[in-house]
Amino acid sequence: MKMVREEIRKGPWTEQEDFQLVCFVGLFGDRRWDFIAKVSGLNRTGKSCRLRWVNYLHPGLKRGKMTPQEEKLVLELHSKWGNRWSRIARKLPGRTDNEIKNYWRTHMRKKAQEKKRTVEEGCNFFCPQMISPTWEYSADSLWRMPDEEGKMFPPVRDPLFSYYEEDVAYLSG
Repeated sequence: MKMVREEIRKGPWTEQEDFQLVCFVGLFGDRRWDFIAKVSGLNRTGKSCRLRWVNYLHPGLKRGKMTPQEEKLVLELHSKWGNRWSRIARKLPGRTDNEIKNYWRTHMRKKAQEKKRTVEEGCNFFCPQMISPTWEYSADSLWRMPDEEGKMFPPVRDPLFSYYEEDVAYLSG
């Protein structure tokens, strides 16, 4: 006997589906999303139901443009934590990680890059860029850096690396 399985619905949500999801979350709470998806008859996955609830339907969500204070906080936290959107969202009640990420990518990324660029340009006058040293490989002493006169620094003798010197002697001899 063959079981006919209904097709999982994809694509945009309808108002009726939103209402249905809100009702079932009210009955069963915002946990057990696979169960809610099944009993609600939405023909959506549990993950789809969870994301719809968290990003659009949750009653505690803030709507509308971010305030200047929120923008400033996002800039500060992004410079501190990078693209850790969930972590940043915990500091902004009512804003979701998805909303903050999308806002960052559409409105704030260019501002942050321009600000960083102007800071770097201003810094070039006062803070000359570090010139990275050139390193040369030498079989007798691992890596050495040439000094200003073209001489090599004496190799560092460290008892922790004596096994390596023995290996080099074994391989070259």
